[in-house]
Amino acid sequence: MRRAVLEHIWLAWRSFALPGVLVVCALLAIANVNNQVESVRNDYAQLQQTKANYRTNGMDFESDLRKPAHVVTRGNEQTVDNLARFDYDNLTNAVTALRPASSFSEALYFFCFVFFPALFFLSGLWLSTIQRRYRFEKVSLVRLGATRTVLSRQLAMLVTSAVVLVVVVGVEVVARAIGSTVIGASLPVTAYPPLGPAPLENVGAQLALLLLVIVFFGGAGITVGALFGVLALPAIAFLLWDLVIPFLGPGDPRNWIVILGLNAFGKRSNDGGYHLPAALPLAEPLALGLAVGCAIVLAALAYFCSRIRNPLAT
Repeated sequence: MRRAVLEHIWLAWRSFALPGVLVVCALLAIANVNNQVESVRNDYAQLQQTKANYRTNGMDFESDLRKPAHVVTRGNEQTVDNLARFDYDNLTNAVTALRPASSFSEALYFFCFVFFPALFFLSGLWLSTIQRRYRFEKVSLVRLGATRTVLSRQLAMLVTSAVVLVVVVGVEVVARAIGSTVIGASLPVTAYPPLGPAPLENVGAQLALLLLVIVFFGGAGITVGALFGVLALPAIAFLLWDLVIPFLGPGDPRNWIVILGLNAFGKRSNDGGYHLPAALPLAEPLALGLAVGCAIVLAALAYFCSRIRNPLAT
């Protein structure tokens, strides 16, 4: 079993599939940090404009800072009663998000809802079809059996996912350290300390959500590969569904992930370039049950498809 897992990882590396994925993820991580650097600049400029408006209208900016922002959201519209506190909090939140200490949570927030589902589905699909493409899948099925063959693909998926996560977080730490230094040298952000305690990050829920995304979408890729045996058409169909087509209803798996993400990451203000899409109404326990249940069904289906695969087929 260990040998089979290492063979999958070695093949992914030698075929440049894994290096390509790591390069793409590193570039996306840098783009994410760059967006947050621009967010700090924009929030700082907005705060200075708000202060100027207060002076022009003879209003007490410092007094309003001691009051809550009082934000009311109705659908896609947002009403703010206290712009001074609202813009000030946006700036301090953006500065906090840019710090290296925020790398793990901010990286997961950016990657978990769009890029990781696509990445892990395509990785699982690749792992499930590469042996058939080069006509040595039957050797694996005869040597290991269907169950151990599928399990080796699933374990290889988890290992490669861990490598991707380490690279993403590592790149974000370095990029945020550079970005924070650049911002500190160009803007007096230290003159604007947070007015309240930073919200606690639910790291356990974030890790659980990450694991669910890996198991669900990676498992879906492995299952689709075992069922159809080809890479291109399922990959194109998934990318269109994931990146182009809006949510198809509350039962859309993407909607389940967003609903669970609201619990794991909470409601965030304008502290970066990416924001969760609006979730369609669905109870959180039901979303969790559907996601876990479907992940189990997909895993069982992958075993079934591999078991009925004729080892003597070419």
